[in-house]
Amino acid sequence: MTRIIREASRQAARRSSPARYSLVIFLVLWFAGCGTTTVIAPSSPAEPVPVFLLDHGRTSSLVLPAPDGTMTRYAYGDWRYYAERETGLGHAIAAVLWPTGSALGRRHLAGPATEASVRAQVRVPIQAIHGLSVEAARVAALRGRLDDYFESAEVRETPEVELSFVPYPHQYTLRHNSNAIIADWLVELGAGVNRRPIWSGWRVESR
Repeated sequence: MTRIIREASRQAARRSSPARYSLVIFLVLWFAGCGTTTVIAPSSPAEPVPVFLLDHGRTSSLVLPAPDGTMTRYAYGDWRYYAERETGLGHAIAAVLWPTGSALGRRHLAGPATEASVRAQVRVPIQAIHGLSVEAARVAALRGRLDDYFESAEVRETPEVELSFVPYPHQYTLRHNSNAIIADWLVELGAGVNRRPIWSGWRVESR
């Protein structure tokens, strides 16, 4: 990421004043979003079920259980970078400096809903898995909302990241990236989150 910041600085220096202002805003938001994000697990949820927060180093994803014992992994990111795999430095800079199209990713996993099962099936790098128990009804509501996007859109398969993608209605920005969206989903599940992070790095605590 240091390389991206250096290259962004050089590009902004060659651009107009608005580009320079964008870089300043980027740097302020970047440093504000660094550090560990604390997740407060719900206290005594009704009909508790396990969910798993996956820390992939720079990004995050969330695994939700289904009533039939299977699981689904959900992720969010920039469409061109994540779904189309345009991972060059130029597009990486654009994705963090200016609003871009976003992607919702999904992959179904076999049960049981355990950390060991998640690790065995998710082959993309995982730095840490954080498990917490939440209310089953909240999981069903979030799953239903996310799955609805796949019912009415053309699905793009991206085997490099083991996910199927559809467009997501909110643009991808530095403050609306994968980690911030995961934080929003955790709040929907009844958890407390001390901030919407830019950088991945999580700690789960009990109430």
